[in-house]
Amino acid sequence: MLDSPLHPAPPYAALIFDCDGTLIDTTAANESAWRTALAEWDVELDPGWYRARTGLPADALMAELTAETGRRFDRAAVRAAALDAYSRLVGTVEPHAPVVAVARAHHGRVPLAVASGGSRRGVEESLRATGLRPLFDAVVTRDDVRYGKPSPDVYLLAAERLEVDPVGCVAYEDTDEGAAAALAAGMRVIDVRPALGLTTTTR
Repeated sequence: MLDSPLHPAPPYAALIFDCDGTLIDTTAANESAWRTALAEWDVELDPGWYRARTGLPADALMAELTAETGRRFDRAAVRAAALDAYSRLVGTVEPHAPVVAVARAHHGRVPLAVASGGSRRGVEESLRATGLRPLFDAVVTRDDVRYGKPSPDVYLLAAERLEVDPVGCVAYEDTDEGAAAALAAGMRVIDVRPALGLTTTTR
C-alpha cells in the first residue's frame, strides 16, 4: 500500500496519530504563542528550554516554568492567552507530508484517530486549517481525559472510541512522553522523528 519506513507492519486494527509535531508541524506557531502569552507576565521564553519540553501538556509546562523561575502564574490565564495567540497563527502551520501520507493511504481501510496532549480547540483548529480533519474517525485531546501524556489515557480513550483493542493499534509519535503514553496503553509505536529529520531533545 505504501513504501515508507512509517508504514506499520501487519497485523494492526487501527492507527492513532499524535497531532502537534507528528501530523502537523506546529512547533514554530506554538512557541510563538507561548512567547506572546508569557510576555504579558514579563517572562521571556527561551527557545531551547521550550523545545526540550514540546511533548509536555500545558499544565506540566507551566509547572516546570514555575519551578524554573520561582514565579507563580495564573495558569488558566496563561493557557488561554497562548491558545488565543495560536488561533491567530494557525494558518501558518503545515502538515508533515510523510506522516499524512500514511493516514491518507489507510483512510477507509482501518479506523484512524488522533490522540493529542493538546487542547481540543487547538487540535481541531490545526486539523481544520490543514484539511486533515475528515481523515479521522475520532479525535481525543487532553481536555477529554484526567491525565495527559505520558499517562496512557488519551490513547486508551482513542482506542475505545474506535472500538478496537489497544493492543491492535499502532501509534505515531514525535516525543518520548507521547511514545511512553502509547506503550503504556499496550500499543506499538512508530517514532516519526527519523523520517522527518528531527532529533530528540533532552532536558
